[in-house]
Amino acid sequence: MSLMTFEEMKKRYGDGEDSLELTIEKWIRIKQFSQQAFLISHFQEILRAAVVPIFLCTEYVNQCTLCPIYSVCKQGQSDEWVAVMRVIQAYAIAGDLLPREAFNGHLEQFLEKITTCREDAISKSH
Repeated sequence: MSLMTFEEMKKRYGDGEDSLELTIEKWIRIKQFSQQAFLISHFQEILRAAVVPIFLCTEYVNQCTLCPIYSVCKQGQSDEWVAVMRVIQAYAIAGDLLPREAFNGHLEQFLEKITTCREDAISKSH
């Protein structure tokens, strides 16, 4: 599976797809891609995909605290966001010289937290 580009996300969002579901898919694809990553260039691709803007930011501009993933984002200032980005950046520099467990663990945790945000948003809407 390929990584999600901004163009793909923009088109799918424009076609009416849900911004939260697109965000989750973006991170699922990052995790899946990372399973086959072994070159520094692969980790650099992951870093580029991780910083692809999400349309939740457009929907909740100036209302970030209402965003369903605010607890794991906090405008890029949350502990979870900072941790996952630091790990991705470290691997984009060092590649496979670092043990894979930390990388995979951080991605898995981050994806779980975003998925939990979706579940919380669904339960609040009912």
